[in-house]
Amino acid sequence: MTNENNWPKVAVVGAGAVGGYFGGLLARAGAPVTMIGRPAFVEAVQKSGLRLDTMQFQETIHPLVSTELSATAGADYVLFCVKTTDTASVSKELIKYISPSTVVLSLQNGVNNAEEIRKASGVQAISTVVYVAAAAPSPGTVKHLGRGDLVIGPHSTAVDKTRGFLFARQTSLPGFRQH
Repeated sequence: MTNENNWPKVAVVGAGAVGGYFGGLLARAGAPVTMIGRPAFVEAVQKSGLRLDTMQFQETIHPLVSTELSATAGADYVLFCVKTTDTASVSKELIKYISPSTVVLSLQNGVNNAEEIRKASGVQAISTVVYVAAAAPSPGTVKHLGRGDLVIGPHSTAVDKTRGFLFARQTSLPGFRQH
C-alpha cells in the first residue's frame, strides 16, 4: 500500500463513463487516483473537478488527471478502460511505465480484451465483467444510470489481491458492488 491511509495507488487509463465511474468512486472514498484521459476531459477536471451524478449522490471530486500514460508510473492498480480498438496500442505504451507488480484490470467491452493486452504487451491483465449503466454527457461529468457491479475473475494471486482490496473497502464505496 502506498499512502498513509493504506490505499493503493490507482490509475485509470481511459477516463470515460466506466473509468470515470469506478475511478471516481475510488477517489471519492480516499484512494489516490490518477485519471488518464483525452485533453477535453483533463481540462474540464482541472478547471471544475469531476462531477459524479449517481443514483445515490451528486458530488464533485478532484482526482489527479493527465493526458499522458507516464502518469501511471508507480500505480499499484490500473483500471484499463480504453475502447477496444485502442487496446493493443495503449497496452504497448503502458508497459513502459508500470512495474511487474502492477495489477491491470481490463474494464472494457468485449470478451477477449485481457488476452489482447497480454498479446500486445505481455502484461498479465485480469478480465472483468462490468455491469454499470453510465454515460459521460460532457467532459468531466459522469452520469450513473444503473447498477455498478464489477465481477473480477478467474482465480489467481492477483485476482485474490484485488478482491481483498475491494472487499476491505466496499463499505466506503457507495454505489459500487463487487462479486
